[in-house]
Amino acid sequence: MTQLEHIPERREITLDLLRKRSEHNEHQLHNLEELALHQENLTHIGNALNRICGKTLKILLLQNNVIESIGNDLRQCRSLEYLNLALNNLTHVRGLQGCEFLNKLDLTLNFISVTNFASSLEHLSDLDHLRELYLLGNPSAEEVHLNWKDAYYRYCVINALPQLCQLDGVDIKKSERIAAHQQSEEIHRVLLQLVEREALQVKKDSFECKVGKEDLTGHSPGVRAAMSRENAQQLVEKERNENTNKPKFKSEQDIERDHASTLERIKALEEQRKSNDRVRMKNEGKWTFAFDEDTQPGFLLLTVNVQKHLSTSLIDVDIHPWHVTIVIKSKILRLVFPVEVKVSESKAERSTTTGALLLRMPKFDPRAVSILSRGANQKKSFHKVRKERLTTGDSLVADANKSKSKTKELVVNIQKIVETECNVDSTQEMVAVEDEEDNIPPPFW
Repeated sequence: MTQLEHIPERREITLDLLRKRSEHNEHQLHNLEELALHQENLTHIGNALNRICGKTLKILLLQNNVIESIGNDLRQCRSLEYLNLALNNLTHVRGLQGCEFLNKLDLTLNFISVTNFASSLEHLSDLDHLRELYLLGNPSAEEVHLNWKDAYYRYCVINALPQLCQLDGVDIKKSERIAAHQQSEEIHRVLLQLVEREALQVKKDSFECKVGKEDLTGHSPGVRAAMSRENAQQLVEKERNENTNKPKFKSEQDIERDHASTLERIKALEEQRKSNDRVRMKNEGKWTFAFDEDTQPGFLLLTVNVQKHLSTSLIDVDIHPWHVTIVIKSKILRLVFPVEVKVSESKAERSTTTGALLLRMPKFDPRAVSILSRGANQKKSFHKVRKERLTTGDSLVADANKSKSKTKELVVNIQKIVETECNVDSTQEMVAVEDEEDNIPPPFW
């Protein structure tokens, strides 16, 4: 792992972490009663918890961290009833004297040694309301030498904490209390022997560490602290990458500030622009808009489709005789008018249902027709003429077809007449020829 030096050695509860983990209480800290801070790689509890919500807190879950000691970080948590410190790096129990109403304490899988066992139990004996205690997984509870775990561990706790009702999830019976009282001297003797044995083992382990032997089990406060630090570094890297790829959302103050700066910039440009300079249209926000001259004669209407829930304070309209500049959420919309308008009588309105912006501007010359209207009329007349031509063409085709049929009939009739006339003439010619043959003079011989 790289760049571990950026992770501080002391990691404690902060105000931001409290707000983050108080979502179930609508991020309110003054009346917070339950708080879960497990798996946060904490090494200390810190004073923020005491100062902000210590008086109201009843349930505090701090399991699976690397907290080394409690200290005085819970001295004002008087109302605390359940404290979970399982899977931490505690070697002794101190600093709970302020938790008067503590009812349940979970110290599972910590590093409370046999040497600190008696002093830890003595500290807990002052908590009169303590009824449930969990110590499984600690060296003082798992020691098998001299049959401590099976024969003496439970009796030792019962003797030291007579107010307990449950130990490691098992109810304490009356017979156990009697047996613990009867074996109190034997328990004390065995515990002293285990303390001496543990002291010798600590010396041996320290010598082996100097020689260079490694802890093969990997279950020690130092190993867990190193793993926690590495996990904290990974979380920081992950959060940094997520923030880099996450879109940046501006606050309302930032949006208003950008909008005001845009207005100042446009105002400066308008002052610098000369009267004869050409106005260039611009649509930075890709807003859809439409001009209308037919709905209200003598007026030019401009409709700009704006989001319904956009604040009107983020819309600024600057109307000129031949153009308009609209700033919507620091984005510019500049449009040139097709006709000249009266600036002093123009009005800007906004729809309460759709949020659309409507500019109602009277024309300087009410009879003036814009290029858009003329173009629309020309387009309309063009389509009308085209339709008429198409209709005329259809009628001409029909007339032509009709004339063709009449012509065909005429040709047929003419042919009939011609044929009839030809037959009559040929008959007359034959008769005439016959008559002429009758009048032929005889030959000369």
